[in-house]
Amino acid sequence: MTSALEANPEIPRLLVTGHPNHELAIHGFVQRMRPHILFLTDGGGEARSAESRAALARLGLAESAQFLGVPEGVLYRALVDGDTSIFSELAAAIRREVERVGARQVLCESVEFYNPLHDLTLPLVRAATRGMKGIDVLEFPLIAERAEAPGTYRVQRPPASRSADVLSFRLTKEEVRWKLRAARESYPSLRTQMGPVLDGVEVAHAALECFLPAAPLPAPGPEHVLRYEARAHLLAREGRIDRAITWRDHFLPAVASLES
Repeated sequence: MTSALEANPEIPRLLVTGHPNHELAIHGFVQRMRPHILFLTDGGGEARSAESRAALARLGLAESAQFLGVPEGVLYRALVDGDTSIFSELAAAIRREVERVGARQVLCESVEFYNPLHDLTLPLVRAATRGMKGIDVLEFPLIAERAEAPGTYRVQRPPASRSADVLSFRLTKEEVRWKLRAARESYPSLRTQMGPVLDGVEVAHAALECFLPAAPLPAPGPEHVLRYEARAHLLAREGRIDRAITWRDHFLPAVASLES
């Protein structure tokens, strides 16, 4: 990385992620820097948590991971109902974990408009660390739909407008080998959802992991396709969900509650 703080593996770190399996995106960083990890939700079922437990155990990190196990559906329902109390509770849980491990650096997903629970992680971390001195908050890109090619995705890379902010973490050949093996073997639930996307990640791409200093919340636009809202409206029309989560009516009020 680019500073002594970021390059020093002895710095206490906490990775906060909305779903189990997201640690795969920064698997090399996790291997080398060995952060504490806090998973907020069950990812839709126990299978994803079990996969992350096993994958981290293979890295000798089983004892470094905490699973809050909040059912994914509970948070989706809280968003559409405007029930912000659970988000305050999550922020408080993150803060307790930051204090418990003495974290000086906290990492979480970027806001990318792919999934609202991915996007809530950064506002939750900001709320949790508000007023705490000497803590760096970094974000890492996970997945975003490309505006220029709908149905295709920008994987583990930031939008072009933030390329100058990237803190690059280059993996060794052994770290890349472990990461690609994990992508093939350790996360069957993720492969069921995202197999073609994972298979499309080339070795050189996997060997470079990107982090950025946490930035203000972006708005939908040319670089930020509001994928989750469009998908929710489609599912609602098909009768598969009763209400669609929207950025303006549901996500922004949840963020405002955390910032108040």
